[in-house]
Amino acid sequence: MIKPELLAPAGSIDCLKAAILAGADAVYLAGKRFGARAFANNFDENELKWARKVTNNLNKKLYITLNTIVFEHEWHLLTQTLDFLEILQPDSLIIQDLGIAVELKNRGSKIPLHLSTQGAWFGQGGIEELKELGISRIILPRETSKNEISEIVKNSPFEIEVFVHGAMCYSISGRCYWSSTLGTRSGNRGTCAQPCRKEYNLENSKTNYPLFSPKDLRLFNQIKPLIETGVSSLKIEGRMKSPEYVYQVVKDYRKAIDGENIDNTNLDEVFSRASSTAFFFGVQKNSEWKTGKNNGREGIVVGYTTGKNEKGLTEILLKQEIKAGDGLFWYINNKKEGSKLTFVQKNNKNKNLTWVRGLPNNLPNNTELRRTSSNNEENWLSKWDKSCERYPIEIRWSGKVGTPLTLETCINNKNICLKSDELLEIANSKGLEEGPLQEKFNIIGDDYKVTKHITNNLDHKLYLSVATLKTLKRLLLDKITSFKNISTNKVFKDEYCTLVEHKISLSSIQNTILKGIDSNPIRLRLWNETEFLSKALNVNCLVIPWNERFKVPNNIIVTKQISYWLPPILNANHFGKLYNELKSLKKGKFLCWGWEAFKLAKLLPQLDFEIDWCFNVANKKFLNYILEKGIGVVLSKEWKLVDIPKNIAGYKSNYSWNPLVSYTRFANAINTDQIASNSHHDNFFTLAVGNGITAMFLEKNLNKLSKLKDFFQIDVAISPKENPIQVVENLNRIINL
Repeated sequence: MIKPELLAPAGSIDCLKAAILAGADAVYLAGKRFGARAFANNFDENELKWARKVTNNLNKKLYITLNTIVFEHEWHLLTQTLDFLEILQPDSLIIQDLGIAVELKNRGSKIPLHLSTQGAWFGQGGIEELKELGISRIILPRETSKNEISEIVKNSPFEIEVFVHGAMCYSISGRCYWSSTLGTRSGNRGTCAQPCRKEYNLENSKTNYPLFSPKDLRLFNQIKPLIETGVSSLKIEGRMKSPEYVYQVVKDYRKAIDGENIDNTNLDEVFSRASSTAFFFGVQKNSEWKTGKNNGREGIVVGYTTGKNEKGLTEILLKQEIKAGDGLFWYINNKKEGSKLTFVQKNNKNKNLTWVRGLPNNLPNNTELRRTSSNNEENWLSKWDKSCERYPIEIRWSGKVGTPLTLETCINNKNICLKSDELLEIANSKGLEEGPLQEKFNIIGDDYKVTKHITNNLDHKLYLSVATLKTLKRLLLDKITSFKNISTNKVFKDEYCTLVEHKISLSSIQNTILKGIDSNPIRLRLWNETEFLSKALNVNCLVIPWNERFKVPNNIIVTKQISYWLPPILNANHFGKLYNELKSLKKGKFLCWGWEAFKLAKLLPQLDFEIDWCFNVANKKFLNYILEKGIGVVLSKEWKLVDIPKNIAGYKSNYSWNPLVSYTRFANAINTDQIASNSHHDNFFTLAVGNGITAMFLEKNLNKLSKLKDFFQIDVAISPKENPIQVVENLNRIINL
């Protein structure tokens, strides 16, 4: 059985070192732009060159994330980034936005592409399109079960990568708009404010609680069954975590993959919330997936106070060995406190008891103590070999008595040939090949090391002065420096790539637009209250839930332009059921949640399909690619109206009566008749949208419409607190202004 790759996070240089020393096969990291962890240290261009050099030297893979959505107005920044990366040549780019894939295909790029978990690909559609765009690996959503993973591996032409450890999002990755709806920080742009970790209260409740905070994912004990599924890569989350965290987690998973029998106690010592297997065995109950009141670091229980204190010492009943320097924390009246132990003395009469200094004397009896840092942590950084930070090169030496010494090498694809001014003489003792060349030329500046001196064409027992050898080395360094100063963009454009313009048929776009857009420029998508709203709203074009199609009266179907929004499709069973329901239809228009649109459009050409705004289309290359496939597009809500060029063709969906902020596969955290509120008095409610997916909405009503485009969509969700009749009156007033 082939072992999968162990892929580790590297939010900084030290994290990269930690990952490699602990046994990672590959690391993933980001530059300063377009990475989905904008608050990690990340790597500037020089640090990216360093990372490429180190991973090459150590035969490790380097994956670079470009996994945010990219807006049209920042495309020039993206092309600059891609220019640099084409020269760097990482082992892959991890992307969410297919516009990037289109751009790289147009350039003729050879860099492999991996689709980010932000792409929310569950295996049900888009296979041909992803292959066409050069995607070689898919990083599955964290919400995928073991059985679903197995099916995808069997039926997919891609390498499959899965997360095995780290933080879970409440929402399906790439389908969360909670943070961006509340402010300016977007999860799809790497700046999520983590609203799911905050405390909320339910109506008529005085208790604040993290209602939507998931436990971390931990599949340490499921490595064998994961390997049996045939996945190609096991991924650890944590680009915001410390080097110590990266080292310990990677080290333990390395041992698990290699079949060593170890416990995972150390995983509790590094930063970790309460953990579970998440969706590995299917959807969990509320009690199984939520963190509870403590949604931060859990640590490991080391003991309990006995209530005994004397001379500044506190007695502890031990569960784990402790040492001076260990960091502990505890809770008093739900308030977290902590300190570091300065002194530990064992009780000679009872080995389970010990006296410590560093804790408050007034801790109540039986206070649980947890360790967050240990004084005996391994000094892993001392194992780092700095020689791996230099590129390996070979030098060929040639010469004979009475000729110059000739040095030849190749650096940055440039051949170098240097000759000494001094002529070679017979040596009185050992010749150049017996040590002097190795001593003077093994290390070349900060970036290169000589791994091989080839002396076949150098006569034996020859001499050259030390001063001349130093001069020759200085000339070599000058040459290397001149190569480093060449403009990255100039090298790329002149020597490394021929740009191929992407050609798209204007007529094909126009035909798709005509298929996707109804004659009435305003259409309303109804999330709930379908029967009442379809009768009462004063528009000709409605998008109603497919699962509630029988609730809409026939006279409405006949007199209004009716489209349907389809439930999210997460597995083959979901797709098969939907396909069987649609295949007998002669015509119809359907709004799809994701990748299934591509497959449905091929199988059912008599029907018209659109991709919803949650597909995150935010630039022309992405938009035009989908339109070419004969599929309509609703533009991303995160693509602000003021930033959309006038010649963009497609819907805009920046309007909502109570905007959707999240899609989740977790069991519903609150009942559909409840309201959850945060400290800023924002109110949230949930609705089931099919196939086990729950949508969350923010109570935020429309005041007016800015008709900046010809066609737009209004999403309408009715809160449990709202009067539907009043909502209809307000919407009809706004629409008819």
